[in-house]
Amino acid sequence: MGCAGSSMSKTEGKNKSQDAMSNAEKSMKAALLIQRWYRRYLARLEVRRRCSWTIFQSLEYANEQDQLKLQQFFNDLLTHFSAAKHTLSPIITTSLQQSLRGQPKQLILAEQEDLELYEATKPESVRLEESYPGPHLKSPLSATDVTNVVEAFKQHKLLHPRYVLTVLHEARKVLRCKPNINLASTALSHQITVCGDLHGSLEDLLTIFYKNGLPARHNPYVFNGDFVDRGSHSIEILILLLMCLIVWPDSVYLNRGNHEDFAVNIRYGFVKEIMYKYMKHAAKIAQVTEDVYSWLPLCTVIDNKVFVVHGGISSDTDLKVITSLDRHQYVTILRASSLNDTPSGAKEWKQLVDLLWSDPRHQSGCRPNTMRGGGCFFGPDTTDAFLHKHKLERIIRSHECKIDGYEYAHNNKVMTIFSASNYYDIGSNRGAYVKLMGETLETHLVMYLSISNTKTTTITQRQSYLEECALKELKKRICASQTIIGPHFQKLDVDNSGNVLLVNLT
Repeated sequence: MGCAGSSMSKTEGKNKSQDAMSNAEKSMKAALLIQRWYRRYLARLEVRRRCSWTIFQSLEYANEQDQLKLQQFFNDLLTHFSAAKHTLSPIITTSLQQSLRGQPKQLILAEQEDLELYEATKPESVRLEESYPGPHLKSPLSATDVTNVVEAFKQHKLLHPRYVLTVLHEARKVLRCKPNINLASTALSHQITVCGDLHGSLEDLLTIFYKNGLPARHNPYVFNGDFVDRGSHSIEILILLLMCLIVWPDSVYLNRGNHEDFAVNIRYGFVKEIMYKYMKHAAKIAQVTEDVYSWLPLCTVIDNKVFVVHGGISSDTDLKVITSLDRHQYVTILRASSLNDTPSGAKEWKQLVDLLWSDPRHQSGCRPNTMRGGGCFFGPDTTDAFLHKHKLERIIRSHECKIDGYEYAHNNKVMTIFSASNYYDIGSNRGAYVKLMGETLETHLVMYLSISNTKTTTITQRQSYLEECALKELKKRICASQTIIGPHFQKLDVDNSGNVLLVNLT
């Protein structure tokens, strides 16, 4: 009995062990199946997101190309009228010249020019109402003023136009003393933060300040252009950055972007924003802002190692030429000025366009940027030649929205950093900034999503919303071009059914 009982016990134990192993195996297979399904699900969502994102990016580049073509049309028109001005009324000629900004300012003394600008836009001419509920600024500006303005902007309060003009004029004084190429050092701070395009996204700037702290001697920043346009808080971002520059002039470096240009702002929203928020004082604010643009430095070199520029470079980029040119003459970069009548003037203007409008590509060489209509596409060989010529190690640029907020190119010698999250729409991309630390300027990337809506929606909801917005924008573009593409579709619609098969399109 004892032996039989012992034999049964062993058999039962063996069966239980086999059952347990079988259940574990099933559980493992089920877990792997679920994991595989979820990964495929996420992969499909990512493909859909990238497709929507590609639609938005293609439309953006097409709009920029249209902008440049339109600007070139008016340039040619002005050139034509200038050539035939003996047949035109002086009133018409003067009107055309005033409407197309970008020529060098009249040859008058700088002191007289400054006086005229100040007299026309001086802050004292704007009355400060007792009922004004926003922050009050003191002179000279301090870190406390910056903090107070940040808190006011968080509560959606507007800064009084008198203070806006004050900040613009004070920033203009600081910027006029800056060279064309900022020279930033980490000798004291041992680190520096580089931020890319913000495009009027105040929440992204506040996120950066929350995560990384306000600027200070031990916490320097480079803001790499495109502060304004597209977003609804461009004036707030511009004022905040200029205040930081005034308070910490040796720790805040501002580079000019292709959107720091009123010829671009007219189309992409910043001019409308100024007019909407400041109404009767909008003209004064716009006038000083346009002048401030022309004093923004063009690029920054960090520790003689890292070249920070908004767009990029070309095979013709020469820092000696950039150092010596008069950047204030180029109120707008889109329009070639009369300085281009000379070979040196044309060379200078091309240098500026390439710095602000160019993009890197994997293909070698340097060719015109056909997607944007301005600047160039530069390859890894162009990057290597530029870095070798100027004894630099790498390039940090912005100008292009990236899904993760950053992207490496050219054997990691070129980094794109883009700081506006949800740029095309909710869920389209992350924002990022980069910290360069230590003697070797080691790279530390920080990515984020700032808009509060993204925190309460699922991945699927964000993707559906993004696709819907992308298709809506694409539909608008198609409808706007129906007179051009309509005849082509009509040829494919043999039966006049109003539908065209995809097979026919391919």
